[in-house]
Amino acid sequence: MDLVFLLEKARLAGMEAAVRIQQAQAGLKPADVSQKAPGDWVTRFDREVEEDLQEALQHALPQGRFVGEEGGGELTDEPTWLVDPIDGTANFARGYPQYAVAIALCVGREPVLGVIVDPSRDEVFTAATGLGARLNGRAITCAGPRLPGQCLVATVFPKPGAPFMDGYLAEFGRVLKTFGQVRRSGAMALELAYVAAGRVDAFWERGMGAWDAAAGAVLLREAGAVMRAMDGLPLLQSRMLVAGSPAGAALLEGVLKPHDKRS
Repeated sequence: MDLVFLLEKARLAGMEAAVRIQQAQAGLKPADVSQKAPGDWVTRFDREVEEDLQEALQHALPQGRFVGEEGGGELTDEPTWLVDPIDGTANFARGYPQYAVAIALCVGREPVLGVIVDPSRDEVFTAATGLGARLNGRAITCAGPRLPGQCLVATVFPKPGAPFMDGYLAEFGRVLKTFGQVRRSGAMALELAYVAAGRVDAFWERGMGAWDAAAGAVLLREAGAVMRAMDGLPLLQSRMLVAGSPAGAALLEGVLKPHDKRS
């Protein structure tokens, strides 16, 4: 499997999708937006962009399977594209410029290639196993060690009806009291890319899907950062992930661990 070739194909597909997303955002109408569940938004463009990505990626790797947030599918040991066409759809629907295209290739259920494209800032994050992590072609690495008061930690809030909301709010309170700055943008893929680029020291989220984490997992690994499942499940099955520079992730885990994960 030629990861250099496939990474370039995924990068081009992600950039084409980003152009379409920006054009769509400018003309977005209320009828284009609906809710899958409280706080979980979808637009017709999520589905259309996912279909375009599926066509482009399966052309690049005909034997590959495809799993998308909107169309579903099952991750298996076979080579599988794992895609979130618009990560941060609620932001996209409101014109809040924090959303991304996320593309990963998994082999044996492990991410080996990742592309995250920020349409609003023309930033393209790419990584593949053994090839390093890059932002617009420049090599990136995660942040070095910092004291808690110097750290910037990011998160994505749960949906309003999440059964683990009380536990998350307790975690959030401890994080606010421990670290210098805390951010929430509403797009997990971008937060993971920012960890890889050294902009954020650590990140955690509950209740995510595999398509939210897969591309970022490759970026993190290739940039010297880490991602760990706090619930003991395999990484892409986990419902509680922590990511960060090695030092930042360790600090954040120490703050989160006192929480009883059953609540």
